[in-house]
Amino acid sequence: KLEKLDYFNSLLKGGIIPVTLIDYKVIYEWYLNELKRLSPSGKQSTTIKRQAKCNTAEEFSVSEVQVYKIIQKMKGWKSFLFSGESNYS
Repeated sequence: KLEKLDYFNSLLKGGIIPVTLIDYKVIYEWYLNELKRLSPSGKQSTTIKRQAKCNTAEEFSVSEVQVYKIIQKMKGWKSFLFSGESNYS
């Protein structure tokens, strides 16, 4: 939702929205897509979630702990960053 604001770039440049939040959003979206890829049936076991975190960490050259922390942060920010037509839940 924030990205659709006309003044979104101004908020980024002004430091009101941290750039890292955008990076987190990209990583979080990739993780969600990886979950879908690994579990087409929709059933997400602990093993599948762990593999998705591992794959995400490898893709973005960050640690699995960082991916876990990003996921936890983004769950709190999700309602602000994703529009209503998003496929993520």
